[in-house]
Parts: sequence; C-alpha cells; structure tokens
Amino acid sequence: MCGRYTLAKPLTTIKKHFGPIIVKCEYGERYNIAPGQSIPAITLKNNQRELRLMRWGLIPSWTRNIKTVKALINARSETVHQKPSFRDSFKTHRCLIPADGFIEWKVAKKEKSPYYVFLKTKRIFAFAGIWAKWGKETSPVYSYSILTTRANITLAPIHERMPVILEQENYNLWLAPETDGRILHGLLSPFNPSKMGAHQISKKINSYKNDHDGLLVPSSIS
Repeated sequence: MCGRYTLAKPLTTIKKHFGPIIVKCEYGERYNIAPGQSIPAITLKNNQRELRLMRWGLIPSWTRNIKTVKALINARSETVHQKPSFRDSFKTHRCLIPADGFIEWKVAKKEKSPYYVFLKTKRIFAFAGIWAKWGKETSPVYSYSILTTRANITLAPIHERMPVILEQENYNLWLAPETDGRILHGLLSPFNPSKMGAHQISKKINSYKNDHDGLLVPSSIS
C-alpha cells in the first residue's frame, strides 16, 4: 500500500516533466503528504493536461454522507475494474499523481519502521491514480486513490505491496479515455527494481504535522 508520499520538487520541474500543462492550483513543496490532504493531481480535459488540487482518499460519486464514509486512499490494480467503488473511475477518470518518493513501513517483531523509497536518479515520477467527483456543481469535492501492485524485489523486504509507478512514455495511455482496458492493466506492473532505492528514516514521519526535508534523512534511530 501507500500511506504517505513526497512531492518536494519545484513547480518548474513538475511543468517540465509533465508539460505542456495548465496549472490550476497553488503549489508548495511537501515532504510528508498524508491521506485527507488536498494535493496536486493531473487530469486530462479537452485533450489538455491540468494540474489541480484533489483530496487524497477517493469518495465515490454515489456516497450519501461524506462525513461518515471511509476515504479510499489505495486501490488494488488486480481488482480495480471490478470493485463498485473504483470501476467507474478506472474506466473514465484516470489521473497522474506527481511524486518524488513514498514511505512504507516494515513490520518486524511488532515494530513498525518507516522507509523512504525513491528513484535512484532522484527524479520526479507519477503514480497511477483514479479520481471521482462528489457533490453538487456549486461545491464539488474531487478526490483520488493511488493504485497498488505487488512489490518488486527492492520493496519486498519492506512491504508486500507498492504503488504503481508509470513510465513517462505511458502517461498519455493512462490518461486517454479511449485506451483499452487490457492495455491499461498492462501498465499496472511493479516498477523496475534496479531503478529504485530505499533507506530507513525517523519515526517522526508518522505524524502528519511534521513536514520538512529532515524527515527523509537516512537513519537507523527512530
């Protein structure tokens, strides 16, 4: 699964990597993104990419009470096309979630230790996401979920699942509404393990109130 991630690259880097793109939100660098927060996501509208804020934790459009529903932060790629909460979004509302790293917790002897996972190049990348719109036109809530898959050999010692990271050349396929479902599922595989690295970090990352670059420093002390 994916329960925290980072997006600490400047806006110029995001625009260069995902462009051409229309920026429709304010942006600030983040080192500890948590569920329930409003975070930039990339959607396709009139064949143009847009960067806009969405709440992390998908709320299906048919939800009656947004205050009591459990927000869905992750969706399993193996069943995303079948689950009632996800299948419509998978068909027509796919998005890119910009990130430059994520956190997974390794459980050993009832102890949970956080690890920061990133690309060895330290480049920005995109999770495969799905989104939904809830509520009336005057005050809609846009929300998203990150797709997950089985862990690759780099992540397996830490956690059995990992978020789906898309190759840059597949961004258009993922966003395009006409892409066939079989092709979409072909994109939802574990990312190349040779391109990824990970190190243990402080448990201070556990609190969403902490949000600074010092959280990501390699550490064996919690």
